[in-house]
Amino acid sequence: MNKLKTILTILLSLIFYNSFSQAILNTEAMLKEIDSTFAFKLNVDGNMNFGNIELTEIGSSLTLGKKIKNSLVRMSLGYEYISEDKEILSNDWTGQIRYNKFFNKNSVFLFIQGSNVKSLKLDHRYLVGGGYRIRVKENKSNYFDLAAGFFYEDELYEKELNSQLSIYNYRYSFSSFSNFFINEKISLSTSVYYQINSKDFKDKRLFIDPRLYFDLVSLKIYLNVKYRHHSTPYVDILKSDTEYTFGFEIDL
Repeated sequence: MNKLKTILTILLSLIFYNSFSQAILNTEAMLKEIDSTFAFKLNVDGNMNFGNIELTEIGSSLTLGKKIKNSLVRMSLGYEYISEDKEILSNDWTGQIRYNKFFNKNSVFLFIQGSNVKSLKLDHRYLVGGGYRIRVKENKSNYFDLAAGFFYEDELYEKELNSQLSIYNYRYSFSSFSNFFINEKISLSTSVYYQINSKDFKDKRLFIDPRLYFDLVSLKIYLNVKYRHHSTPYVDILKSDTEYTFGFEIDL
């Protein structure tokens, strides 16, 4: 019954806006959602307008997780399409396979990831790497984790018309994950990623992802802000992006 309730709860999660415009895929923050042996998360949304403005928005994401003893395997897939007046603004996909091996509350993790982000002129970004995550502090449902890792990065950018730029890097990665209850009904879940080029310490990336939850018995409302900053973009784009999301989850 508990497994059925978990699956139904996640299936009925409704998200008003689902974006993959950030190049960092935040799956480590989902560890708190997988307390049982199996997890399934599916989000689909869309919007179409005709008349003075022709607008089409389609977004979807899927996450599968399977826990076997002290090992956890997750697969995440996402797709987003946006066109306005027949101009394609986004046609992005992302995918990741992630493995965690737990030692009490700590874990070793390995991952493979691929994505493209049209707004960043990024044709593809392929990553492979790993690291170690430790539980620094825990008090009931509140916790604070730190993680450190290393990964290889293969990126292809649209530099100019009919011109592409290939980038290959090794990066150090430092992350933090936390969940704190402000009171019985309000909680804040925050993830921070900080990535440094191993050969050029001036080349840094920062990703901050806080989510504020309001628990209304069987309904959870959340506000989400995603901030991305790249200190040295490789093509002519802005250094920073900010995304705001509002949504709710139904708990049966």
